Order: sequence, then structure tokens, then C-alpha cells
Amino acid sequence: MGTPDFAVPALVALAEAGHDIAAVYSQPPRPAGRGKQLQPSPVQREAEARGILVRHPVSLKGAEEKAEFAALKADIAVVAAYGLILPREILDAPKHGCLNIHASLLPRWRGAAPIQRAVLAGDAETGVCIMRMEAGLDTGPVLLTGRTPIDRKSAGDLTEELAAMGGSLMLEVLSDLSEYPEVPQPEDGVTYASKIDKAESRLDFSAPRRAGRAPGARLLSHAGRVLRIRGRALQGHHGRPGGRRWLAGQRARRQADHRLRPRRDPAHADPARRQAGHGHHRTAARQDDSHGFLPEVTRFALTLEFDGGPFMGLQRQSHGPSVQQAVEEAVLAVTGETVVMHAAGRTDAGVHALAMRAHVDIEKDFAPFRLQEALNALLRPAPIAVIGCVVVPGDWHARFSCIGRSYLYRIVNRRAPLTLDRGKAWQVGGPLDAEAMHRAAQALVGLHDFTTFRSVNCQSASPLKTLDRLDVRREGECILVETAARSYLHHQVRSMVGCLVLVGLGRWTESRIAEALAARDRHALGLNAPADGLYFTEARYTAG
Repeated sequence: MGTPDFAVPALVALAEAGHDIAAVYSQPPRPAGRGKQLQPSPVQREAEARGILVRHPVSLKGAEEKAEFAALKADIAVVAAYGLILPREILDAPKHGCLNIHASLLPRWRGAAPIQRAVLAGDAETGVCIMRMEAGLDTGPVLLTGRTPIDRKSAGDLTEELAAMGGSLMLEVLSDLSEYPEVPQPEDGVTYASKIDKAESRLDFSAPRRAGRAPGARLLSHAGRVLRIRGRALQGHHGRPGGRRWLAGQRARRQADHRLRPRRDPAHADPARRQAGHGHHRTAARQDDSHGFLPEVTRFALTLEFDGGPFMGLQRQSHGPSVQQAVEEAVLAVTGETVVMHAAGRTDAGVHALAMRAHVDIEKDFAPFRLQEALNALLRPAPIAVIGCVVVPGDWHARFSCIGRSYLYRIVNRRAPLTLDRGKAWQVGGPLDAEAMHRAAQALVGLHDFTTFRSVNCQSASPLKTLDRLDVRREGECILVETAARSYLHHQVRSMVGCLVLVGLGRWTESRIAEALAARDRHALGLNAPADGLYFTEARYTAG
């Protein structure tokens, strides 16, 4: 039971974990956009894409709605930002009641806007509570809590982080309800998170950072015109090349695909942006009275192949080069625009990629092929290649739209030193029994607590992950380990491979893998494989 984007990760997590979802309840479609057409909620769209029954009653107070809900005979109801009051009959209908994903550290910030209130109040940390619902407003006992520092995160950043955390924590609780005692909330420290009103949505640039990225935020210019900020953050960098310059007295405009585009000052327009002759069709920027034109922002999905050896990882690092830095600098050189590259995965230092998906948003008019060629020319001699480049919708996200990731681990099983494969595979000299490794690996497939196989520095809120596949096979002197899952813990693949190699060498019995998994203790790990042999091979997305 949920409505906004915040609730989608929980729905996805439940579906991907194999839970039988009897129905999804969401608020009714609302008029939206310039045409005021009825639009389904994000949760309804996700549920329908997965073929799940969706109901969207205006209220749950009627006898018919209560009877329909009870007829589902659900074991439990999971609620996340549903937006409707649940009557006592609804709360009592499921066998194990209703559990809510609440985005605060209860009893602090009960109510409608806990994330924004935590940021506005300057709280040092926030989190998610899995709580049993009762008649009062967020007053029920808490079964599990996850925490995260706020630091300089905006409300939008926290919403994404806490949404993912909530889905993981809910899976953990549902794995065995009996293991999570219900702890009553203390009476001290209760605060209420009322909705953000219009007066609070006025942006004051002389004040410290506030809620940020809150839908409906407004800037009132000296001319009395309003800049309304809706949806995701505007990717601008004040004073940096390619940053967007917002002019007083102007408004943000939304494209047909719901992406924002700012009005630009014609005096700052780059003549190079008129290079529309690359053959890529785009709607021309519209001239609009005295305020200038409206440049479009195109989202390009990139497929990257890279050798991770020279890099400190895919993401930008303060202590060395990264794949992200190299690509962003190449985009800046080609377009004059400062962009942020988002990728499907976060590979460690030394980890390679055969087909990493990423995206960047660019104002200039480029055909995908021309952009790909230009980036490859500027990335040389770094071992990074853009092997694919296509235009995607503005709501497609390389990381958050990804529904599955695959890795390959290469082991060269020989005594002779590596030459061509040096830095590209793990050399194991002793003979390996690939069939025994494969049999042992099957104990890791499915939904498990992978604490034993996660790094001590892992930042995931929960050790629960669902491993869809873990196969081991021999091809000549090579042992290939292939795995697929929606997401992974830090060092999870390398930790699993290291222990499987111990099985292959005969140092561990096949049953030892299951024992290490059950221990839920990093000290039970036998061996962590080096990064050299690990390759990101595929990011999967829903069709269309």
C-alpha cells in the first residue's frame, strides 16, 4: 500500500524477493501536466508493469472497500506513504497486521513530512523505522531501525536513500517476524512533521541549506515572477563551465517528457550549440518573448567498457583517478558543459567492465554516434571505450531504473605465470574442482543474509540480498564464475568467489559454504578474491 516514488523500492524489493503480492493499493490517478490528464501514481505504474492487481479506492472507510480488502486474506500488509487513513477493520484484516515503512527515527517526526522536517531542523541523522501500525498517528511499536547521517544531503537525496533502505529493512523483517521484537516508542522526544506549506517553500538564498529538492519549491524574483522547482534537482553548478544560469523574473519550463529546461540568457548562448547538422533530430529551442530561448536537455545512455587497473574505482575519488572523472572531463571537453555521470554499478579499484551502463544529460545537439566518436577520441589513451550511445527518456536512470546486474569472475588455473591475462584474471596454481565449486555455490542462491560475504566497510542498510544465479564452469584452463542479482553488497562477489576457490582446492568441504553463510559473521569468511578477475558484464532494464 503506497503511492509516491518513495514507496516504489519497497514494492520492487518484495516482488524481486519472490513474495506473493495479492494486490497493490495506491491513491487514485490525479490530473497532471498541462493537459490535466489523469496520471497513475508511481506505485501503480510499477505494479501494473509487473502484472500485479492494483486497486485505488478514494477511501477505505466504506463497507465494500473493507470487505474487498478482507477477502484478499493477506498474511501481512506493507504500507509506505500510502496517503489514506487505514480504519481499524483494515489494520486488523491481515493475519499479521500492517507494517509501515516510516522515514524517521521514531518517535521523532511522526507525520506527513519527516524527511523535510529532519533537514529543516538541522538533525544530524535520520533513518527508517519498520513499525506496526495502530490507530494513532505513527505511534506503533518499532521492529527494526536503520540510520544514516544527514551531512549535506538534501531532502531529495535522503528520500532516495531512505526509500531503498526501507525496502531492504522490510525484507529483513519479513524473513522471520519472530526474530524482531516489537519495541514500544518512548514517550519522550515526540515531535510531529506537518506538511510543508507554501510559505516554507519560498527559497531564501541568504539562509543556510534547507529542505532542498522539495517538489513545489518556489523562488520569488524582484519582478514578482515565480520560478517553480518541481521534480528532481536542477543540475547546475554556479560559476562552473556548463553550469546553468537562472535569470531573475523567469520560470522553469517542463518538456513533454517532464524534464526541466531553464530559460537561458541569449548573451550567454554558445554558438557551438547550433551544430544541429549531425543528423540527430531534436525539437528546436523556442524563442520566448524577451527572456531568451529554451534549450533542451538530452539524456544519453552510454555503454562503457574499461580496464579497471589504472583507476581507483568507477566513482570519483579524492585520492586517485576514476572512470567517472575521465568520462565527465571528456564530456566537458566536447560540449563545454559540466555534467554528472550516473552509472548502474559502483566498481572497486581494479574491477573491469565489459558493458557498464551510465548516463549523462547534455544541452548541446549531438547525434549519439557523433557524441560516442568524440568521447572515444578524448578518452584516449585511458583504457575506457564508449561502445554504445543512445538517447533515452528523461525519467530513465542508469542506476535507479536498473532491475538486475551481472558479474563474471575469471580464474586462470595454471602454474605458469600470466602474460596476456596479467591484471585481468586471478591465477590459482593448484588444481581446482569446478564441479564441486558449482555444487557448493548453489547454497548461496536465493534470499539470504550475506553478512559473512560483505565488507566491513559496506554501507548497505541491510545484509539481505537475493542472488538469482551463481554458476561455475571450466573452459580449458579458465574457471568462470557467473552471477546475477538485482544488487550486491560491497565485496560480495569477490568474497563468494574466494570461498568457492577454497572448495575447489579441497581446503573446504562443499557444506562449509552453507555453514559460513549461516554464521552471519565476517570472521567466518575464508578468502576474499582479488579485484583483477572481476568484470561487470550486464545491467538489465525493463523493456521500453
